[in-house]
Amino acid sequence: MNINFQDIDYSYNKTPVLHNINFSVAAGLCCALIGHNGAGKTTLIKLLLGMLKPDAGTVTLCQHNPIGKQEKLIKSQIGFVPESVHFHPNYTGLEFMQYVAKLKAVTAADIQHKLELTNISFAQHKKIGEYSKGMKQRLGLAQAMLGNPKVLILDEPASGLDPDSRQILYRSLQAHAQAGNTVMFSSHALNDIELYIDHIILLNEGGVLMDCSIHEYRHALKQPVTIEIQTTDAQPSFYKALDQFGDIQAKQAKDSLIHINVPYSKKLAALAFITAADCVNDVRLLDASLETIYHQLLKKEANR
Repeated sequence: MNINFQDIDYSYNKTPVLHNINFSVAAGLCCALIGHNGAGKTTLIKLLLGMLKPDAGTVTLCQHNPIGKQEKLIKSQIGFVPESVHFHPNYTGLEFMQYVAKLKAVTAADIQHKLELTNISFAQHKKIGEYSKGMKQRLGLAQAMLGNPKVLILDEPASGLDPDSRQILYRSLQAHAQAGNTVMFSSHALNDIELYIDHIILLNEGGVLMDCSIHEYRHALKQPVTIEIQTTDAQPSFYKALDQFGDIQAKQAKDSLIHINVPYSKKLAALAFITAADCVNDVRLLDASLETIYHQLLKKEANR
């Protein structure tokens, strides 16, 4: 595993911040670290980078302790983007990338590839002082990806970005993970990330509440699902049969759009019936958003 936390406890001024943290992230995964403010996301990232030392337990990054004899080796295998990135305003984007490339001993071709991958190559000859926040964030990501690090770590990388910039960012992270690397980032914008991540670590009150795939996260509560059905010339017998699966919320006599709320246990049977019906033109599952599931999971935990 490229990232591993085992039995981690951490306190600040004798106040517990993290307790009994256990999880790992393998190569090829894009993992989101989610949780409320104060849940411990940034502290976890600092522990992973060797900026903090745990009170108990073991942190390994690329199979090594981030604090110790292998520190230089580890730094050569990781890329990091903090929440707020700062650059010398008089450098151009290209000059900054060339400076970092010398430190990492990478080629000019790699510079251009990362500038293009993060969609910032168009501004490489501009002074960084003229960059927008989104452009600076993309440049920060481009430099972190130089040399194709095994592990890419980002702290709230989408903070303050417009929707287009967020999409570019997440596509870049997904591509890096799909190339066989590990990506882990913290995020508040849950609904933006679903298409781009493989795994979720949900922190709550300093502990790990969930450590699972995006599919497992979505089905954790086994909630009722809403199925949207587009029909043409549906007969009364179709609606009568549909009633056995759940509550029909809306229907019209012809060319209708039907919404039916189905218990989780009946979802597969309902879909099998619907897709086999001749009057059905299209079917769509209207799943709850990641953010809705997040709040429901925290509510369930609070009620225990």
